[in-house]
This record gives sequence, C-alpha cells and structure tokens, in this order.
Amino acid sequence: MKRSLGARRFIYPLPVLMVGSYDENGKPDVCNVGWGGICCSEPPCVMLGLHPSRKTTSNIRASQAFTVGIPSACHEVVADYFGCVTAKVTPDKMEKSGMHVVPSEHVNAPMIEEFKLTLECKVAKMEQFGSHIQIIGEIVDVLADEEILNEEGGVDITKLDPILVDPSADTYHRVGECIGKIFHDGLALK
Repeated sequence: MKRSLGARRFIYPLPVLMVGSYDENGKPDVCNVGWGGICCSEPPCVMLGLHPSRKTTSNIRASQAFTVGIPSACHEVVADYFGCVTAKVTPDKMEKSGMHVVPSEHVNAPMIEEFKLTLECKVAKMEQFGSHIQIIGEIVDVLADEEILNEEGGVDITKLDPILVDPSADTYHRVGECIGKIFHDGLALK
C-alpha cells in the first residue's frame, strides 16, 4: 500500500551542480545549486532553479552566462561548502575553498579546474516561478578532463564519480552499478 507524502521535492537522484558566475566587479563565485538538470535536447539546455536572493542569481542576470561544474565525490566537502557559504557574507569564499578558478573558454563565467566536467552556458531565459528564478541556459560547450572519458570519447560515469543527493534525507551519495542500457533493454517487451 502506498502512503501519501504530500507535495514534496522528491526526484531521485538529484545531481550536485556547481554554478560559476562573475559578480559586477569580475570576481568569481561558485554556488551549490540543488535544483537543476537537462531540460532540452536541441539546442542542448540546462535548467537551474535559484532563489532570487542568491548572489549567483544577480550575477547571472547581469552577465547572461554561467558554468555548471560537476564535482566528483572527492570534492564533497568543498561542494557542500559552496552551498553553506554565500559570497554576500564571505567575499573570500573562493580563496578559502582552496579550489583553482580559471575563465571558461566560451562564455563570460569562471570554472573550477578541479571539477572534471564543466558545461559552459549562455542564458536563454530567466523567469520567476514560485519561490525561485528558473534559468534556462543553452549549453555552448562541454569541457571534460581526458581521464574521465571512455573509449568512444564519452564520459565514463564511474571515472567522473559524481555526487548525488537524496533530497528526503539531505545526504550525499555515489553512483552505483550499471543495471542496463537506455532505450534498448525495454525492446525485449515489444
């Protein structure tokens, strides 16, 4: 028997997304964004949900660009730090993090060198919806460290080792075993 849990924020799993932007003075900032994912295939786009009070929201509104870094499990502590601390209160949070910031190649936004996968995005749309600003960014390029690529040139999820979120327990997790192939295994039922 199923039990109603009410209207909750439960999609499993959620990715941990590190959103990079520059402030009005060109100072880099990175924010741990819990609400986001791919929202369109053509053109490839990502959607983020940011609270209007976040510095990252105003940074993106001004620059019309951002990066999305995918942190590996070894970066869990620093990824959480980027979610706990705001640049509004701790302007030197990037220095305190120990991470190395470099300009992205195709958009006016910073990226963290240590994150092995980064999406470079330009703003396609920003709109208030409920408590958050929905930001749709067109993915201009994806940068991946060679060490996480498979033989076909795609990303090997086990080498990337991304951090996942359990939204009901507010805990971080790792990717588990591969159990099948998308749009292939279900063909057995045709």
